[in-house]
Amino acid sequence: MMRAILIALVLAASYVRVNSQACCCNSASSNYSILPNLDNHLVGIRYSYASYDAIAYPVMNMVMSGEQMTMMGPGKAAVDRMNTLEVFGRVKLPKRFQLSFFLPVHIISESYSGSFTRTTGLGDATVLVQYSVFDPKKCTGKKVKHQLKFGFGVKVPTGRFKMDADGMTTTDFEMGTGSVDFLMNAVYTLSYKKFGFNVVTGYKKDLVNNQQLRYGDKLKEELTAFYIFGPLKGVSITPTAGVNYDHIFYNVYQKQALTYTGGDYISASAGLNIYYKHVAFSTSISPMMMSFLNWSGEPLQRFTFEAGVFYKF
Repeated sequence: MMRAILIALVLAASYVRVNSQACCCNSASSNYSILPNLDNHLVGIRYSYASYDAIAYPVMNMVMSGEQMTMMGPGKAAVDRMNTLEVFGRVKLPKRFQLSFFLPVHIISESYSGSFTRTTGLGDATVLVQYSVFDPKKCTGKKVKHQLKFGFGVKVPTGRFKMDADGMTTTDFEMGTGSVDFLMNAVYTLSYKKFGFNVVTGYKKDLVNNQQLRYGDKLKEELTAFYIFGPLKGVSITPTAGVNYDHIFYNVYQKQALTYTGGDYISASAGLNIYYKHVAFSTSISPMMMSFLNWSGEPLQRFTFEAGVFYKF
């Protein structure tokens, strides 16, 4: 029977907001998707949705005394939404290695005071290599199994990013960060009969882009419990429940730390995974429980939702 141990992999979907050098953060800046941990090659597609309460600052361009100037209007309550459709693949390599890739397409919208703006484009691509320290197939004991994986990845700036000469932009509508970033994670899974849990720690190191902006590093911790049962022959169903913690560091613009950016998030998670022969379906929802932002005007995440279909071969 197919093992339904879950792991968390790093997704290169970075979503941050800047207005006149005022960068905001949210936990989606280092998003993790729950995917089936199958030993075979894997290909799939995943959809994710995130909703935020935000403050929009309309930008106005004007000419004063013969010079072009950019000014911001007063802040207005807004709702930001991010839809992502992502192609995912994983290749099994020799010596317990696995190579994964992620290629997202974003649809980002913002609405406030009867105004609606939407933009679509390719996001930043990510490549991730993972190594299994423990081989589950060789674990002793029939009831207790455990697995430990370490991963290292690179995110490349395939998504659009642009700032003007004044350093003013709204990156809600930018598809990427404009920088090469590095990803690291560790995943430990322990299962006893049909019960189990996994612990994930991940870190995203952001570098400076060509606009002199460096987004804050992201730290993520996850604890997820799961239960495996098979109501029908050849079918395995795994409900999950967990808690997630995100910490986002300050953004840095022109070597100056923007201390009103960054913060902490605590969210819950609930999911369901279904396995049938070569196909796996995974879905989860993560409502926000608590947030501690360094500035009250930053986008406040409501919840995130994701669903994916994967095929092993």
